[in-house]
Amino acid sequence: MIGVTHILNYIILGMVRAKTATGYDIKKFIENSIGVFYKASYGSIYPSLKKLTDSGCLTMYEEPSGGRKKIFYGITEKGEKTFMEWLTSPPEVLDGMNTHLAKVFFFDGLPPDIRSRQLLQYESNNEAYLQKLKNLERDFDKLENKNCYYYKLSILYYGICITQQTIEWCRHIRNGKPLKNLLTEGFHYE
Repeated sequence: MIGVTHILNYIILGMVRAKTATGYDIKKFIENSIGVFYKASYGSIYPSLKKLTDSGCLTMYEEPSGGRKKIFYGITEKGEKTFMEWLTSPPEVLDGMNTHLAKVFFFDGLPPDIRSRQLLQYESNNEAYLQKLKNLERDFDKLENKNCYYYKLSILYYGICITQQTIEWCRHIRNGKPLKNLLTEGFHYE
């Protein structure tokens, strides 16, 4: 994918895809939208903007603003292609950065069949990962003194719980159920 590998680069491309923006705008966008699961500082945003501009994914222009110049960024055809390749690539399970959530955040711009396929793939990946975790659980059950590993096992059970919830969340949104039901009805894993 033409050298764009950091999640922040894709978030920036997704944002400026909808509207040209300054580095300040991008920082505020991240804080006020995906800031629940992703943080970015100006120290990471501006190098990403430079990299994306240098690679031809973004354009840049200046406009005067109160005695200063504001720098605005817009997406190019290459940037659009790069973003869409990332957005439609298979979502990873527990990649350590929650990139799947960043992808889902931008799913409103995808056709329904691609959204559904992506969510189904992510659900399937999580089911495979859940099976691995349950296999680990069986291995720990065979230990004679597993009480000595209480806190290590607690992390395994945390992973099982989170993965089960993620599968249920995928099913819920893939089927277009009302989002508020997630809060009122909760998850019911089978």
